[in-house]
Amino acid sequence: MAEDQREPAWIADLGEQQQGMVESPQEQAAQADMVEGLREQMIQAEEASGAEGQAPLARVFLNLAPWQRLLLAVLIFLDVALCGCMALLMTGRVVFPF
Repeated sequence: MAEDQREPAWIADLGEQQQGMVESPQEQAAQADMVEGLREQMIQAEEASGAEGQAPLARVFLNLAPWQRLLLAVLIFLDVALCGCMALLMTGRVVFPF
């Protein structure tokens, strides 16, 4: 009966490893300082690159010349029309007359 209640050796080893992995408050504070330093570096890098001042996607399209917008609209229309025709052909809703 006592043998059944005893925990296996691998569980005891795991418990010992976890006890050895416990960090002291000084180590935890050092890691927190390191993370805070990295966070500050990321904030400074974003400010330096000007990532916040970038225009949204809509402004990119509005900054195009009128002929460029027309060409883009025509190409998107043709792309959608072609995909629709291919879908109709693949589903068998439309068949070629020949």
